[in-house]
Parts: sequence; C-alpha cells; structure tokens
Amino acid sequence: MRAQADAQARAAALRIEYDDLKGYKNLVDGLLTSLQESPAHHGKLADDTLPTGALGQGFPEADKLYEAYKTVHSELQKLSKGLAEQIEGLGIAVQTANGSYADVDEEQKRRMVVIAKQAHDHYVEERDPYAEKKSDSAQQPNATKKGAPLG
Repeated sequence: MRAQADAQARAAALRIEYDDLKGYKNLVDGLLTSLQESPAHHGKLADDTLPTGALGQGFPEADKLYEAYKTVHSELQKLSKGLAEQIEGLGIAVQTANGSYADVDEEQKRRMVVIAKQAHDHYVEERDPYAEKKSDSAQQPNATKKGAPLG
C-alpha cells in the first residue's frame, strides 16, 4: 500500500514537472513566432526590405546587428527543439511512472535512448549554471561527462 502511494506521488510530481516544461516551451515558441512575424525577420531583411546602403556605407554595426539576430533566432530554434524532445521524454516517463520499465514497449525504450543521446550531445557545460555544483557534489552512478560514451 505504501509503495503504491509513493509511486502515485512520484507520478504526480512528474506530471507537474511535465506541465511546467510544456508551459516553458510554449513561451519559447511564442518568442520564436513573434520574431518570425516581426519586421526584423531574416526573410524580410533578406528580401531587401531595407535597400542596400539605407543604413549608410561602411557601417559594420548593421552587419553585427544582423549576425546577432541570426544567432538569437538559431539558438531559440535549438532551444525549442531540445525542449520538445525533453517534453516528449518526460511524457513517456509520466505515462510509465506507475508501471515498471519492463512494461514499456520497445519503441518507447528506443525513443527514450535517442532523446537521452541528443540531450547528452547538445549539452554545453559552460551554459549550465549548476555545472560547478555538480562537479563539487558526488557524481551520480550513471552520470557521464560530455563526450563520454552514453548507453
């Protein structure tokens, strides 16, 4: 009875985390949509919305601003894709939280492995605000460093 209550509590906690993550992804997608619909969208800029030389000749700041825009846009797209994968993985975990790993079908197992590998491959320790704390604390038994074999 106690084990069942614990399993239900863990499943509820996963559900809350899943909903929070889904809400955050919606926020990122909204930012991406706003950026794509704005006059600053790269397609509108590339279609000569601003004629050549409109900002002046030999104006390197305009080029730098456009490069910064492309970087932000690209990073938002990567973030959205990564969040979608994490949400999918968490969704699978929520669905299977009350059962055992043996009850998970092979396709779900394969998908979870792919999601974990993609998350591992895209991890950038310099961007992780908790990386220093992680290295100071005891490593988890299955934890791997970037570049270490996964799986």
